[in-house]
Amino acid sequence: MNKTNIIKLFRNKKKFKSKEIIFIKNYVCRAIIGYHSFEKTKPQELRFNVEILSKQKKVIDGNINSILNYEEIIDKINFFLKKKYNFLESFANDFICEIFKNKNVINIKIKVEKLNIIKNTESVGIEFFKIKSDYEKL
Repeated sequence: MNKTNIIKLFRNKKKFKSKEIIFIKNYVCRAIIGYHSFEKTKPQELRFNVEILSKQKKVIDGNINSILNYEEIIDKINFFLKKKYNFLESFANDFICEIFKNKNVINIKIKVEKLNIIKNTESVGIEFFKIKSDYEKL
């Protein structure tokens, strides 16, 4: 499925009854990630934006297990960053695979940026759009 179709899935929420989008906007942290030798020794600043389309399930007020917890999503980001990846793409694939273990997740959009790493740019990075059914076929 191409990027345009995936974006339509996020925009056309009426197509999916009882769905919700959980998002993390501009989460910034420092981690060692990169291919070049200078990237392997000093943590660099990263920015994450994540949107997860999820099936709505019954929410029980006071029961954190009845929701898709955005703090858990941030914890998973931090967990995978401890592995010190060479490529943002490798990190994103592992992260997405982990998120899709939740049976209620339908699709994910993730954008990961390295901030101020290349002269004259604010950021460089990757953006992935993945649908669970397509991802399971990989």
